[in-house]
Amino acid sequence: MTTEPLADDLAPDEPATEVPPKPRVWRRPRFWIAFVLAAALVAGWSLTFYYQHSSETYRQADAKSRATASDLSKRLGSMTQERDTEKARADQLQTREDAVKQLEDRVQTREGEVKKREDAVSQAEKVQAQNTIHEGTWAVDVDIQPGTYRTKDPVSGQCYWAIYSDANGRNIVANDIVTGGRPTVTLSGGQYFTSRRCGDWTKVS
Repeated sequence: MTTEPLADDLAPDEPATEVPPKPRVWRRPRFWIAFVLAAALVAGWSLTFYYQHSSETYRQADAKSRATASDLSKRLGSMTQERDTEKARADQLQTREDAVKQLEDRVQTREGEVKKREDAVSQAEKVQAQNTIHEGTWAVDVDIQPGTYRTKDPVSGQCYWAIYSDANGRNIVANDIVTGGRPTVTLSGGQYFTSRRCGDWTKVS
């Protein structure tokens, strides 16, 4: 094992060796730290601005959406009211049309009834006319129907009637001059009947 000589063991005639100083090592500034800090600061500002901007944008969008929804709701309410109004008008119009239709049906029914009555009266009048003999000379089965006739009203004055078997009036079947009451005659087919101052005759059978 070897040992280093001590200073006392050095020879006095040997001068001591001076150790030169170590050179300083120049260290560059740590710019990357500053860059990171600056980037973090910028990022923080950006995020803050973004969130603020996003929040403001959201608020604006929300306000716009609410306004749009409110406007749409008002429009919908207005349209619904207009629809209900139109429906009410349509219902009223339909009710009036139904009432008019019912009235027209009633009028038509009454007109039908009146027409039936008129037809019945016309038929009765036609039958009565066929069964009525007026003043003059008439051919049975041609002008008047055969049957028994009676004056409609009591006669006054001198009522003359005659029944003939020929158109010339030469062959008298029966005749009479009546001054009162309601005379009656019976006529057969092929005969001729003459009435003077007797009024109307109506068929009784």
